[in-house]
Amino acid sequence: MAIIVSALGVAIVLLGAVGVASPRRLIELVGQWDGPGRFRFAIVIRVLLGVALLAVAPACRIPVLVQLIGVVSIVVAFSILLAGRARLDTVVEWWLARPELVRVAALLAVAFGALLIYAGA
Repeated sequence: MAIIVSALGVAIVLLGAVGVASPRRLIELVGQWDGPGRFRFAIVIRVLLGVALLAVAPACRIPVLVQLIGVVSIVVAFSILLAGRARLDTVVEWWLARPELVRVAALLAVAFGALLIYAGA
């Protein structure tokens, strides 16, 4: 079951690597998602990630950290839901207008993904 955590880590590292190498490409990818689809995706992916991490945490190398990440993911999903689509769109548009910030966030994603790979190994 811990392989799920490592697989999520690999996906995050790959996506982060795209953003580090070419922030514009990541901006284009994220910018394609607009409106209610982006809002639903932002919520659903975080809930699914959180539930998956909570379910497999006991089999991981660092179960408490994986559980914490799972809980935070679910809390963030509900925060996005409460904030609403307009606020999410505002934050995403602000973020997309700053390629240097996209690169830093992508680098943090690579580190986060590597941590998940380690935790699931």
